[in-house]
Amino acid sequence: MLLDQMIDLRLSQMLVLQALVSFLGLATRLMRSSDLQTGTAVMAGLCALAVLAVPSGSAAAGPAGQHPLTPLEFGIDRSNMATQWTLAPPHEPNVSPFVASEYNKPGNFEARRIAVLNGIARVHAQWFRDGFGAGSPDLFVDLVKLVHARGMKMLAVFGAATSDFPPGAYLNKDKSGCQWGTYPLSKINLAAYQKRIEAQFAAVRAAGEMVEAFEIGNELDLYCNNADNPTGAEWAKHQWKWFLSPAQVQTFVRGYAPYLAASVASIHKYFPQAKIITYGNSLPASAPLIEALARVRDPDGKITDYTKLVDGYGSHLYPTSDTTLDMVQGTAGSLLSEAAHYPHLDQKSIWITEWNPSASSWWNGRPWYFQYNALGQIGGDLNKADVHGTYKAMDRAGAIRTFNHDVVEKLRASAKPVNISHVFFYDYDSGGQSPKCDHVKYSWTTSLHSFCIDGVIDPSTGNLVPGVAAAVAGRAH
Repeated sequence: MLLDQMIDLRLSQMLVLQALVSFLGLATRLMRSSDLQTGTAVMAGLCALAVLAVPSGSAAAGPAGQHPLTPLEFGIDRSNMATQWTLAPPHEPNVSPFVASEYNKPGNFEARRIAVLNGIARVHAQWFRDGFGAGSPDLFVDLVKLVHARGMKMLAVFGAATSDFPPGAYLNKDKSGCQWGTYPLSKINLAAYQKRIEAQFAAVRAAGEMVEAFEIGNELDLYCNNADNPTGAEWAKHQWKWFLSPAQVQTFVRGYAPYLAASVASIHKYFPQAKIITYGNSLPASAPLIEALARVRDPDGKITDYTKLVDGYGSHLYPTSDTTLDMVQGTAGSLLSEAAHYPHLDQKSIWITEWNPSASSWWNGRPWYFQYNALGQIGGDLNKADVHGTYKAMDRAGAIRTFNHDVVEKLRASAKPVNISHVFFYDYDSGGQSPKCDHVKYSWTTSLHSFCIDGVIDPSTGNLVPGVAAAVAGRAH
C-alpha cells in the first residue's frame, strides 16, 4: 500500500502519543547527564516529537524566517571496496555471482570490482560510502575513479591504523575483550597519522580526482573502536543509558578533539571544498560526547569549539523492526535524542551514514524480522503489523519507504525541523546463511535457502530485490 494511503491524521496522532511515551523514558535518562546541560536540549527534543503528525515534502520548510533545508540526498555503502583488490567471503557470500568462474580467474580481480560497482550503479544513489586503509593508495584512487565514472559522489570514511600508534598502545584480545584488540585514540601519533592519510590524498589529487566528503572515524563511541570509551559491558551494566562522569567525557575529548583537528587540517590541504562530518555515532545515548567537543578547555584555560571544524554529524541506525511502528519509534527517538545534543544543528546537518531495517537481528538475538506472511504467520518476507493497526505488515522495501517518509521527511518538515541531509543504506550485497531464515519465503524466485538477505540484491543472481533499490535511493514514495 502506498504511504499516502497509510498516513491519515488519526494514525499520525496515535503515533505521536506512542512516540511520546517512549521518548519520555529516554528524556528521563538523558537528564541524568547534568555535566552536559541536557535539560534544555531534552525539552527541545520532546517538542520536536510533534514532527510525526506534520505532512512532509521533499524539501522541508522551517518556521518563518528560517531557510528551507537542502534537498535530501541518498547514498549506499559497500564496505572494503577500497581496501581489497580481490573481494572474497565473508564480504561476499559464496553464492555471489562475483565469485563465479568468469570473475574468479587469476589477475581478473579488477573485473570483479568493476562488476560490483556496475551493480551498485543500478541503484541510482547519489553517493557511495566506503573507507580506505593503510595499504597502497592505488586501491583508493581506483575506487574513487570507478565511483565518479558512474555518476556518484564519494563519502570516504577513514580512521587510525596500527602504524599510527606507538609500541605498547595496543590492547590485545585477552586484555580488551575485543575480537581484533583495540587502541586508545588518545595514544595516536598524529604526525604519523597525517603522513599516512596525506599520501592517500596526494595520490587522489595526482590522478585528477577529488573526494566530496569525509567521515572522521567509524563508531568511535564504541570501546573496541576507541579504548578511550567505557566498555560494552559497562554500557550494558547501565542498560545502555548515559552514565559517563565528566572525567570519562574528558578522556574521550582528549583523544578525539586533536584527532579531528589533525584530520581536518590534512583534508583541507588537498580537498578544501570537501564536506567533513564526525564519526557515525553508534549509541544514541553517547551523543553527549559530540556535544562536549563544543566546550573543550585547553591547558591554558581557553575554550575551543571543535564542532566548528565540521559540516555535520554522523549517525548509524539499526532499529528493531519486529513491526514498522517499532522501527519508526526507535529511529525517530534516536534521531531526536542525538539532535538534542548536537551543537549548531541549524547550520550543520545529521548525515545518517549507515542504516538498515533488518541488520540488527544479526546481533540482538531476536528472530529475523521479515519472515512472516500478511497474517503474521511464519512463511513470508514481511514483518508483523502492530497491534494498534498503525502500520500493516511490510516487506523491507515498504519499511525503507516508511523510514524515508515517516521518520526522515517528517522530522525535516516539523515546526522545529531536525536538519537531516543525507541517508546511506548499509549495504549493497549484505546477507548470509542462517537458521534465522529457514522459513523465509521471498516474494521473488531465488535459489537461496535459509539465507537472510538484507542488502539490495539477491546474491544468487545479482538481480536487484524488487522495490528495495528504488526505496534506498529515495525514488519510491
